[in-house]
Amino acid sequence: MKRRMMMIGIAVAALLLCTESVQAQSRTIRRERTPQRVDDRYIDRPDPRRSRNAAVPVPERPRIKVVDNEVIRSFDRERYDSNRLKMADMIFSTDGFMTTAQITRVAQAFDYDSNRVKFLKNAYRNCVDPYNYYMVLGTLDYSSSREKIISYVLDEKENMLRRTDMVRKVSSSDMTAIIKALKNESFDSTREKLARMIVCGSLLTSRQIADMAKTFSFDSRRADFLLYAYEFCADPQNYTIAANTLDYSSSRNELMRKISRR
Repeated sequence: MKRRMMMIGIAVAALLLCTESVQAQSRTIRRERTPQRVDDRYIDRPDPRRSRNAAVPVPERPRIKVVDNEVIRSFDRERYDSNRLKMADMIFSTDGFMTTAQITRVAQAFDYDSNRVKFLKNAYRNCVDPYNYYMVLGTLDYSSSREKIISYVLDEKENMLRRTDMVRKVSSSDMTAIIKALKNESFDSTREKLARMIVCGSLLTSRQIADMAKTFSFDSRRADFLLYAYEFCADPQNYTIAANTLDYSSSRNELMRKISRR
């Protein structure tokens, strides 16, 4: 009899423990799902254990509206440069963008270099691939016009770099076109400005900078370019490769001295 009473007591205790466990679990679930009132609207309060690793929403980037090639061909049909400039103003004022290839095609439609320069300056800020902008220089008839575009773009690039930290690596195929463009320049003065325009905002290796430096005719211009390009070098520990393109040891020592003082 005593043994039967003991077994009944154990069963009752176990039943009470299970009931308490279920009630506690129910309270926990209710607490997790308790709505929180905000501005007369109900929202579910998130469980912090589940939201800790939740994905953070990424804001959408504004879509770039690149003009259709039919629009580019319409510049050829215009008879006067003044009308072409008005068309370009309309496109860029409505946030229309062009690739460097499209801008080159439009520039070729202009009759006069002065109007071509106006268009190329206006188009730079609405260029999809501004790192290729040196390619538009082939559309200009005069070296003075090329210098105007180079100086303008270089100033704009440096202003952009002050606002952003975006840089771009230069591929081997890009380097082939860059070296060709530098060799096409007749004077080191213009070549140096063009080289600065190209490296500004890019990320080049010491060897790529050395290849660009080799296109210069004189050590003085080459040294000025190498000092400027150091800031955009991906492997500054190897910059001796670029410095060795200088003809004179005095030029190399002076370059290294200036770099070490930065």
